[in-house]
Amino acid sequence: MLEIGAAQQKPPASAYIRDADPGNFEEAVIAASMKNPVLVDFWAPWCGPCKQMMPAIEKVVNEQAGAVSLVKINVEKYPELAELFRVQSVPMVYAFYQGQPVDGFTGAKPEKDLRVFIDKLVKAHGGPKEEASGPDPMLVAKIMAAAHKHFREGQYTDAMAQYSTALDYDEKNMEALAGIGWCFVAEKDLESLTAFVGEMTPEQKTYSRIKGLDMLLQKHAEVEALPAIDALQTKLEKNPKDAQARYDLALHHLAALDIEAAIDDIVELTRRDREWQEQKARKLLLELFDALGNDHPLTSQGRRRLSTVLFS
Repeated sequence: MLEIGAAQQKPPASAYIRDADPGNFEEAVIAASMKNPVLVDFWAPWCGPCKQMMPAIEKVVNEQAGAVSLVKINVEKYPELAELFRVQSVPMVYAFYQGQPVDGFTGAKPEKDLRVFIDKLVKAHGGPKEEASGPDPMLVAKIMAAAHKHFREGQYTDAMAQYSTALDYDEKNMEALAGIGWCFVAEKDLESLTAFVGEMTPEQKTYSRIKGLDMLLQKHAEVEALPAIDALQTKLEKNPKDAQARYDLALHHLAALDIEAAIDDIVELTRRDREWQEQKARKLLLELFDALGNDHPLTSQGRRRLSTVLFS
């Protein structure tokens, strides 16, 4: 699958590392461990040894490239999980396989000892599993549903983690790949989005919602030739009927990944002059809806607003 760690530059650190809470523990640990071993690192923000060991354990897990994954649990934030596993001190690491704890240790270990522990764990449980029957569609569907729910609720880090997990099970899942990109859009993280899309293959870029990400990046290139955003806002303050200024402002907002503001601009332009340049604003809005996809919250919201303008 496409590596997202370098582009994302935010938790989760890689496709093999994520945070967990009571709501996603079953999926992140129990379900995931049915395929390959999962390390569960119980830690706390105030724990010096935890912070000292974490970069080392993340490094060794990443080196395994999917043969083992790491789930981190903040015991200060989720004491109920610490109580469930009788965590008396931190750091404490459990190794799960096939839904059950099979090994573990307490206290910080140096990198060389972590490597020995993890190598032993992977060898004991056969390393990465190649599933002849392909990914479990029911499990992937469940993970994707959770990812979409997090996205709708504005929990973009959790959504990215779930989309990444779906890709672990099914590397051809283009909806999961696109979902990560749209999380970057929602966070207005242009730098990460640019790097993320830049890593995709030409075949991946043919998927409709990934085409939408490409469209936004193209708008970013287009605005370099337009007046500055401050100048456009000044124009509109002096003349709210200046359709070209409002259209150009919408392009600036799209380039900055501020989709909601862009929709506001285009709907307002359409309200004032729906026939402007052969309905150019309406056509841009429909292009944007296609890019977002029918399930994106802003699509349904924007379509309702457009309908109100067109049919009122």
